[in-house]
Amino acid sequence: MFSILQLIFLYGFLGGSIKFIDQAYDEKLYPIKAARVLAVLSGAVMGFVMAKDSPFSTAFYAAMLTSLVLARKIDNDAFAAGTVVAVASLAAFYPSSDVTFAIMPIAAFLIAGFVDEVADDWAHRRRLEGLPKAFFTYRPFSDMALLALIAVGTFSWTYVLPYFAFTLSYLAVERASHREEHIMGGFERLRTLSVQHLSRLSRR
Repeated sequence: MFSILQLIFLYGFLGGSIKFIDQAYDEKLYPIKAARVLAVLSGAVMGFVMAKDSPFSTAFYAAMLTSLVLARKIDNDAFAAGTVVAVASLAAFYPSSDVTFAIMPIAAFLIAGFVDEVADDWAHRRRLEGLPKAFFTYRPFSDMALLALIAVGTFSWTYVLPYFAFTLSYLAVERASHREEHIMGGFERLRTLSVQHLSRLSRR
């Protein structure tokens, strides 16, 4: 149903949206209300894509949601709502769609996604730095699973494009969030210094 360009756009939207929601709750960088609205919209889009681009998107996002549940990463109301809406959206479009739940791809993405989540959490808890941190927080095991599935002929190589649109959009929002965090931190430090300076002047 979708052209490759449409899939690239939708995957990019979903990747960036998920990271936006994550940063809104974990880092307090974005409004919670905006994150909640985006979660519902993203859930609806995800369910629609799963229904209309089967078996690849069905396998990819079903495995992603399941791995997040298993890794206990659905830890706020926005992610919970988005997950419920995604399942409901898939169910709504299921009767009019040719949905296939391919066991091998789902299992491959599920295992890789779960390992990615656990590895990312481990890297943060261990406070890794440099190349080890970059490797584990990049979540490389899902990439490996996709490339393996393409290599054995399960999916077309063209799915590399939407897949990496998702990944790059996710990373772009993460980088933009860190930049905004540094800017806000700089403003906060300037404000603190100004208050301290004025306080010293008032005591003279």
